[in-house]
Amino acid sequence: MVFISEMSVGRVEVLRLYRSSLRAAQQFETYNFRKYFYRRTRDQFRAASGLTDTQAVVAALAEARGDLKVMQRQGILNKMFAHNRTVIESDPQYASGARRYAE
Repeated sequence: MVFISEMSVGRVEVLRLYRSSLRAAQQFETYNFRKYFYRRTRDQFRAASGLTDTQAVVAALAEARGDLKVMQRQGILNKMFAHNRTVIESDPQYASGARRYAE
């Protein structure tokens, strides 16, 4: 068995993981969960963008991969149970942000 001490992390791989995480966040039916995981993913990747140490980058990517798996599982569970839509979810103009800036 061969262990690789340093992995070269490509930009394409990081972007693919970031997009997959955002897509997984958008799969939640519940508005609050969807927005929370979207914000958390964005903040997590922004915080990790300043990392320069290779081992820290590899650790951050491993954590992001684990979080992606958790989000995917929780998204499936979230879809299994019915819920009432909130006011924000029922008004598409408000949900997209168009209503806030129109006034």
